[in-house]
Amino acid sequence: MGRAFEFRKARKFKRWGNMARVFTKLGKEITIAAKQGGPEPENNPRLRVLMQNAKKENMPKENVERAIKRAVSKDFTDYKEMNYEGYGPFGIAIFVETATDNTTRTVAKVLWEHPVAWSSCSTINAYSISPKKRIFL
Repeated sequence: MGRAFEFRKARKFKRWGNMARVFTKLGKEITIAAKQGGPEPENNPRLRVLMQNAKKENMPKENVERAIKRAVSKDFTDYKEMNYEGYGPFGIAIFVETATDNTTRTVAKVLWEHPVAWSSCSTINAYSISPKKRIFL
């Protein structure tokens, strides 16, 4: 179809990929906030802030409402907030915070992202990490 079309297509796909990543992350955070503090933004300050962030990122209103409805519905599998810590090379402590509905997949993903860095990995409080050596990812 032409070179100009290919450039436009690449630009659009890049933008849409970034939007999909941001919308997924915001939707998950909105679901967690609505589950913890209730679906009304007037009574839930965390949800109110996340809705403002979603509006700033041009997230459609339907996606925000769908995330809130998902949290309120009874057939929803709850997200768990898990923290993983471990030691990397040179004894540097690594701390990872996650929110997931499948902990097995998350552990595999965390270990896959940092295969060389993790000489050992465990859930929170398994090691006594000194605060001056912490790195937050």
